[in-house]
Amino acid sequence: MVIIRRPCRNLRQDKDVARNWPENVERAARENNERKTKDMSVRLKAEREAAATRRNLLTQDAIERTGITEEMIGELVTRFYGRVREDALLGPVFAIVQNWDEHLAKLRDFWSSVVLMSGRYHGSPMRAHMPLSLIGDHFDRWLDLFELTAREVCPPPAAALFIDKARRIADSFEMASATIAGRIAAPRHLLRS
Repeated sequence: MVIIRRPCRNLRQDKDVARNWPENVERAARENNERKTKDMSVRLKAEREAAATRRNLLTQDAIERTGITEEMIGELVTRFYGRVREDALLGPVFAIVQNWDEHLAKLRDFWSSVVLMSGRYHGSPMRAHMPLSLIGDHFDRWLDLFELTAREVCPPPAAALFIDKARRIADSFEMASATIAGRIAAPRHLLRS
């Protein structure tokens, strides 16, 4: 028979442990939380850096494939919204814009963020457009003018990217408008020819 002896602790040690128990538990919990927070901070920082690297690679790839530049975005936005302002259907919708220089700068930032992932746009386009009571005809006309302008201003690969993004935006806005009006709408612009 084997007898295992445990180290003998004296009563005094047990009382010290018991007396300091709440402080020890609290300190251990605090240290554990600090370690977790530090680990999360390090992990979050690494994830952000990895995301920024991926975004930069995607942006560089888009630029190389399409030739899109900030100047091209500026020309597209300026020419397109010039047409929109003169359009019989869309002009009245955009007549609410008070300062066109400011609005065009915001739109350049928006499109830069969409196609080049610049992150310059910090707005809420859906919220801004929902009170306008837009219907399918508005989205169709918006896309007609946008696609025409993109094909005039941009080389074919750039125009294709802009048009794809614009169709997705039109579908999102149209589906959101329908939902607010209590209807259901399916995407219909993405596969448009």
